[in-house]
Amino acid sequence: MTITPTTIDADVRLVAPTGIERIVADVFFPPPPMRRVARAVVVCLPGGGMSRGYFDLHPTDDENSYSMARYLARAGFVVVTLDPPGVGESDRPADGYSLTPRVVADVCASATANILDRLRNGSVDRGVGPLENPIAIGLGHSAGGLLTVVQQARHDCYDALVLLGFCGRGLIDVLTDDERRFADDPAGLRSALATLTEERFGDSLPVRKNSTASLLVHGEPPAAAMRALREATAPLLGLVGLTSLVPGSIRVELDAVEVPVFIGVGEHDITGRAQEIPDDFPSSRDITLFVLAAAGHTHNVAATRARLWRRTAQWIDTMRGLRACGLRASGLREEGEMA
Repeated sequence: MTITPTTIDADVRLVAPTGIERIVADVFFPPPPMRRVARAVVVCLPGGGMSRGYFDLHPTDDENSYSMARYLARAGFVVVTLDPPGVGESDRPADGYSLTPRVVADVCASATANILDRLRNGSVDRGVGPLENPIAIGLGHSAGGLLTVVQQARHDCYDALVLLGFCGRGLIDVLTDDERRFADDPAGLRSALATLTEERFGDSLPVRKNSTASLLVHGEPPAAAMRALREATAPLLGLVGLTSLVPGSIRVELDAVEVPVFIGVGEHDITGRAQEIPDDFPSSRDITLFVLAAAGHTHNVAATRARLWRRTAQWIDTMRGLRACGLRASGLREEGEMA
């Protein structure tokens, strides 16, 4: 059965910078009869230079072949793909330099809360009705992973996190000397971030030409897949992108993550040694690492992409199972429950 997403707006005027009123999202519901008993709501944030279309690529007539969103929906989850402020169809601010990682995360958190409430009361799609107590999963790719971490640390939005192509150690080799000075100095970086972003990109919302560069894509995906990837490109959130490059830039937020974390990286990713990434989450008691063979950083065009999607779905089901057993997603007993 064909899955047709429902496109909705979330009103974020109470928390967003001037010029931003709405965040645009697509909601993918599972096929009947799984809709009302969807096991989780998965909220997806794209990486730098990409729109929400990254999770729903269409290089061929087969709508499922490159769409992570549709795969997860068919697995029984409600999938929400968001365009962050300044990206894709979401509103742009009057001042792009207002879009710091914390501000973007706050806006995304507001949109997430709005959409989750509407899913629970059945107002997203009257044909689906209210969802029956699903768990909430935050899923972010690359810089979208950074935003998901900051959102979780500041607002505790999710029961668990799926972070793809993300690590907290940055890419120090690509930094200038001025940028490198702020490694492991998040407070100093925040104060200098606008100036450094202007120096690196020349704009707060630059349009990048290398979102599909060989650095990010391993091997030779079909030309049609690469065209679909280019069609999903969007302005880069400059301040967020630079923050993701600087080691230790969100150390405080990483330390605050207590929920379970699924880490998925490509065998040829830009994240460095995969086995070191779990150390970025010292407060989480449940960390899973999955390395996708024959994949670079842009996993959704890799020949092996379905393996990552399948493993992600299995892991989310595990999180749902923990709560069904009366446990928190972190594996801890609910307060007041006898050991």
